Amino acid sequence: MFAPLPRALVVLTIMLLPAAASAQRPTGQGVAAQTAPSQGLRVVARVNDDAITDFDLSQRVLFAIRTSGLTDSPDLRQRMAPQMLRQMIDERLQVQDAKKLGVKPSDSEIAGRYAEIERAAGLGQGQFKQYLQSVGVAPDIATQQIEAQIAWGKIIRRKVRSQVDVSEAEVDDTLSRMRSNVGKTETRVAEIFVPVDRADGVDEGKRSADRIMEQLRRGAPFGAVAQQFSQGASAASGGDLGWVLPGALDPSLDAALEKTQPRTYSEPVRSGAGWHILYVVDRRPFAAARPDDVKLNLVQLTLSLPANASPEEVNRATADAQKAMSGVRQCSDLHVQARQIKGSTSGDLNGLRVGDLAANPQMYEQIPRLSIGGTAGPFRVAEGLQVVALCSKAGGDGMPTREAIQQQLLIQKLDAAGRRYMRDLRRQATVDIKS
Repeated sequence: MFAPLPRALVVLTIMLLPAAASAQRPTGQGVAAQTAPSQGLRVVARVNDDAITDFDLSQRVLFAIRTSGLTDSPDLRQRMAPQMLRQMIDERLQVQDAKKLGVKPSDSEIAGRYAEIERAAGLGQGQFKQYLQSVGVAPDIATQQIEAQIAWGKIIRRKVRSQVDVSEAEVDDTLSRMRSNVGKTETRVAEIFVPVDRADGVDEGKRSADRIMEQLRRGAPFGAVAQQFSQGASAASGGDLGWVLPGALDPSLDAALEKTQPRTYSEPVRSGAGWHILYVVDRRPFAAARPDDVKLNLVQLTLSLPANASPEEVNRATADAQKAMSGVRQCSDLHVQARQIKGSTSGDLNGLRVGDLAANPQMYEQIPRLSIGGTAGPFRVAEGLQVVALCSKAGGDGMPTREAIQQQLLIQKLDAAGRRYMRDLRRQATVDIKS
C-alpha cells in the first residue's frame, strides 16, 4: 500500500503554493459524477445552478479531518459538516464568478499545480493523488478546493487590486506610530478567523468557532487547523499574522492578547468582522537592535581563478587584489580598478543583509566593520578571489523598511476588500440549503 504523507504536510503544500490555476468542470461533472456511486446521491445545497451532493460534503469533511490532524469520529464529522458546507458554497461562488469574469482556471494550469504540490512534498508524479486515495479521499475533492483558491486569487487581481492603494501619508503615519512604540512589547500572533457577514449569523459563527476550539483542546495543531478552517488572508501561512504591536488590531483582539500567554490560544473573540481564535507564538521588545538585519550596499571586484589554481596563480591574483584595494578611496573606485586588471569583473551588490554573510566567516567578521569607502579581502570564493568596498549601510534598529510597511498595509486592505467582495457575491447569489 502507498505510504501516506504526514497529514499537516499535505494541507501545507496545497495552501502555500502560489496562485497558478486549475480547471473548472461543467456543472454536474465534479466528484459526484466521477467517483461517487451512481445511486443514493442527495443534493444538500444548490449554489445558483450548481449542486453540492451529500457525497461531495462527506468527502470534503474527510479531507479536512485527514489533513488537519483531527481525531476522526462520526460525531466530529456530523459537527463539522455545516461549516464545511458553508466553505464549499463560498468556493462554488468564487469559481462561478471567475468563469463569468473570463478568468476560469485551465486544464494546463491545474496540471502544473499538481506538479508543484508533488515537488514541494517530495513526491513523484501522480503520488499526491495516490496519497489521497490511500486515506479514503477522492482526488477531485482536492482539485475542487484548489480550483477555488486559484479562482479567488484571479478575482482579487482582476476586480479588487485596482481599487486598493496605499499612500505615502499612510506609510508615514504607520512609521510614526511604530517609532512611538520603540521599547514596547510586540507579539507574534496567529489566528483562526470565522467571518460574520450578517447580524443573524453571529451565533452560527460562534458555534463554528467553538467546534474549532474543541479540536484545538484535543491537541490538533493550530497551524494545520488554521489552514483548513480559517477564512482570513493568513490561512495559507497557518494563520500567521506576524509581529503585532499594541493598538495594531481591533481593541477586542488587543484585550484578548494581553490575557494570553505565549504558546497558548485565546477563547473565541468577537470583532466587527467575525470571530477570532488567537494564538500567541512569542513576545519580544519592539525594534530591538538586530545587527544581522543591517543592510549593506557594496561594490565587489572578482578576479577569476580556477578551483585547482596553483600556488603561484593564487599569489599573483592576491597581489593584484591587494593592489586594487590600495587604489580605492570611495567604493566606486573599485569599478575603475576592475577595468585595469585583466580577467577581473566588478558589480554592485545592494541591500545585502549582514546575516547573509554568515556562510563565509571571514566576510561576516570583516565587512560589517568597514568604514564607508573601506575595502576588505581578498576572499576566496567559488569564482576566484573577491574584494569588497562598502558604499553605505542602513537598518539594524529593528524598524521595518517603508517597502515592508507598504506591503503589510496593502495586504490588510486587500483582505478587507476581499471580504466585502465575497459578501456581495453571497448577497447576489441564489443559495438553497436543503434540510
